[in-house]
Amino acid sequence: MKKEKILIVGAGLSGLYSAVLLQDLYDVEVLEARERTGGRILAIGGHDMGPSWVWGHQKNILQLIQTLGLELFSQNIKGLSVYDAPEGVQKFKAPVGAASYRIKGGLPQLISALEKRLHTPVRLNEKVISLAQSEEKIVLKTVSAYHEADKVIITLPPRLAIESIAYSPALSSSLVSQLQHIATWMGYAAKCVVEYSEAFWREEGLSGFGVSHLGPLGEIHDACTEDKAALFGFVHSYAKFDNFEEAVIGQLTRLYGKRAANPLAVYVVDWKKEQFTSTTLDHTPLKEHPSYGFEATHMDGKVLFAGTESALREGGYLEGAVVSAIKLAKSL
Repeated sequence: MKKEKILIVGAGLSGLYSAVLLQDLYDVEVLEARERTGGRILAIGGHDMGPSWVWGHQKNILQLIQTLGLELFSQNIKGLSVYDAPEGVQKFKAPVGAASYRIKGGLPQLISALEKRLHTPVRLNEKVISLAQSEEKIVLKTVSAYHEADKVIITLPPRLAIESIAYSPALSSSLVSQLQHIATWMGYAAKCVVEYSEAFWREEGLSGFGVSHLGPLGEIHDACTEDKAALFGFVHSYAKFDNFEEAVIGQLTRLYGKRAANPLAVYVVDWKKEQFTSTTLDHTPLKEHPSYGFEATHMDGKVLFAGTESALREGGYLEGAVVSAIKLAKSL
């Protein structure tokens, strides 16, 4: 018996894991607009430039990491933290929060491991332009081809899903309004990683964690890997990108001393500029973690919207992407 055809739009964590969960029961193919897989999971120079952490209570992502044979290591929190105050740098003992972990080799290891389990390779550089309902099938048009499917699963950020794709029949005004109000996690974020020859802050009894209202980095963490020493910071919403690298090095030197003045490399990703992640609606900074979780379908339930923002639990996080995929697979 011929299997139903499912096309999944987006090769981020939720899209790839959905494909792995569904491919034994359906004829599944994943389309990705970028020339790479991973979505908001991205590494440059061996450093995670998107999400970095998982936490002990996030059972689904932890189970997936274990199943894929990947290893975790603990985020370094040993030592004093620094506060970049107007009156000068202050050191303090930060309260101990929930332990966080990172994947050895970086989060792209997770994406790579999922790709290896796919029956059909991801089709890259296939930006979806339109979806149209035609009799019993959904006709999907990309920049280079037409595809037909029985069902389509869109794992893009909700705002991007409605802004970048034309639908025929059109989405209802209520569905458009629903999806427009769901902020893209990381849609405004910018992340900077500064690599050094050694983790000198650890030698000086510092954890690498820092808080600043002066910027350009607002929150700083130790970003060391097994073979590289680094600090990373989330860029302040009001930071200017003129002479940005110089300003960052100046800030880290102020906080961690003269040895911070000579980095090996500085990497920056401004997710606002990522056309396949962020929209103009996401250019306003988030004041708090959004309340995520939604269910949305179109074309008689043959087009389904999913992804980390759709998860009621841990929406926006890696855990949310995995929860979304599991829920989707159970619903079909």
